[in-house]
Amino acid sequence: MNNNSIHKYNQPSSPNYQPKKDRSAIFMTITVICFFVGFGLSVIFYSLTLISIFDFSKFIAAFAVIGFLIPIQFYRKWLHFIKYEVILFNIMGVAPIFSGLFLVINFMFATNTRPHDFKIEKIYFEGDENSKVVGVVLENNEYAGERKIVELTDFNPAEFTGNPIFRVTLSDGFFGYQVINEKKMVK
Repeated sequence: MNNNSIHKYNQPSSPNYQPKKDRSAIFMTITVICFFVGFGLSVIFYSLTLISIFDFSKFIAAFAVIGFLIPIQFYRKWLHFIKYEVILFNIMGVAPIFSGLFLVINFMFATNTRPHDFKIEKIYFEGDENSKVVGVVLENNEYAGERKIVELTDFNPAEFTGNPIFRVTLSDGFFGYQVINEKKMVK
């Protein structure tokens, strides 16, 4: 092989040729940040929203599917992604951040705040010494299936003396899911 043929293959075939910049590392970094931010928002606001884990997982899947509805050509043109990067971007970036934002918007724009007072029929304790949870059984077994309402992690034993009333303040969230504003014992 002579020197001219080596030089020929190392040079681009056109003088106007510009290699595309690979920006996928930047977008994958943004994807990881969106994953952790979305996960954090989901953990915080899931505990304050009366939504089942099944319904919430449907929202996560729906947001991922919405990201997959965008044709891959657009990802390649705008973000220079290949197929596996599109999959990671939608599952790890788009779905968690939009699910977290869904819960945040539902919480932030809640309306129709109203308190509910219930007599306590029974108090029970769960867990060991390190992670003790106090649960209450309310009159007429109200909210028996909602552990987010009837379980208290921060409690004062003095609050349970006498005949305390359990007050739950709920609001209607922006997307229709109720939001827990406050839980406390009232004498």
